[in-house]
Amino acid sequence: MTSSDFFSLLSAVSLFAIAIALVPTFLQFRRTLQKIEICTDTLNKHVDPLCQSLTEAANEIQLLAISLSDKLEKTDTVIYTAQKSADTLLTTTTMLKETVRPFITQIGGFSAGIMAFSHFLNRSWKTPKKGD
Repeated sequence: MTSSDFFSLLSAVSLFAIAIALVPTFLQFRRTLQKIEICTDTLNKHVDPLCQSLTEAANEIQLLAISLSDKLEKTDTVIYTAQKSADTLLTTTTMLKETVRPFITQIGGFSAGIMAFSHFLNRSWKTPKKGD
């Protein structure tokens, strides 16, 4: 056997060994590709409904945000109106108090004078006069 025959035989055996090693690898690669294809099909089936649901949810959230913003603006308006009303009421109360206070003081003084006069009259009627 010559050296070229030996190298040819060695090459044939090496190619056979490589083929035996690569066949399971290619089979596993084929199975993996099939599983990837199945996974991709499943994702394609579920991604569209998921995107549609997410879009609907986003639209509902946007509507809720707009509604909440409108309600906040209305609430701000009501709070501003209530604050102005409270300020007006405080001003009116202060003015009324300052206006009525002198009258109440005069009525209190007048009442005290009447009570003092009444007390004096009662005493003078109850005390006997000299000579009676």
